[in-house]
Amino acid sequence: MTTINTIPTNAITCEDSKLVTTSLKIAEAFGKQHRNVTAKIKSLDCSQAFRSANFSAHPYKNEQNGETYQIWQVTKDGFMFLVMGFTGKKAAAIKEAYITAFNAMADKLNTLQYGTLSPAQQRQIQQKVGTLAHSYPSEQRPSIYNRVYGKLKTTFGVAKYEQIPAHLFSQALMVIEQFNLTKPAQKQPALEHQQIDLPESSVLQSYKMTAFNYGSTLLPTPMAALLNQLMQAESNKTPVLVTNVHTAARDLDGLLGLLQQYDLLFKQIHHLSEPSKRV
Repeated sequence: MTTINTIPTNAITCEDSKLVTTSLKIAEAFGKQHRNVTAKIKSLDCSQAFRSANFSAHPYKNEQNGETYQIWQVTKDGFMFLVMGFTGKKAAAIKEAYITAFNAMADKLNTLQYGTLSPAQQRQIQQKVGTLAHSYPSEQRPSIYNRVYGKLKTTFGVAKYEQIPAHLFSQALMVIEQFNLTKPAQKQPALEHQQIDLPESSVLQSYKMTAFNYGSTLLPTPMAALLNQLMQAESNKTPVLVTNVHTAARDLDGLLGLLQQYDLLFKQIHHLSEPSKRV
């Protein structure tokens, strides 16, 4: 099995608040002559603005032979542009390692700049997790604590939740809130009747209550009563009592479709029943 070397030690450094690597490190990583890498940088077909933002030349003294020559500091974007044409399995692995190193250094700088969670922030997280855990039955609470704190650690890549960077505090709270959205459904005991909130319907809202009091000739009385009950519930924003909560929404959709058909029928009957107009 062939072993692919990773990038050199200290390949990524911070200069003037910017993460950079150097042409020397790039040459070492890809096994190229340094002069070839610098020549490649000078010949890049990019705009002057991009070159100025991502490549900068600096004098460098070789401590071994005392020679002084020019090296280039290269940003992450500059690195990606430079090595775009480097192909092959080994080159791909080195590119991936470089990108990982750039990202890891960025995370480290963020942590150093902002610090980790303050004691006050830790207390807020503890309170939020505690509130969430106590919304579950007591026998499930230990598991909820473990799952939530485990989610925080894996999300932010830390060994302890206290090590989460302070500037990511609001995101940590969001992780806890989203966990609440995925709360496992608790098995409900079988009930003869259940109350649910049916979705509001613009179809029901478009009719008056008396529009369905046609007796049994055109509209069966039970259906008229049901429609009136639904409209009253919707108007008062109260739940509707149903016997099968699993099919209630489907039944409502079917009822609204039937209602629209009856509406068309009523309009046709009304039109036909109008007295003829004489010219």
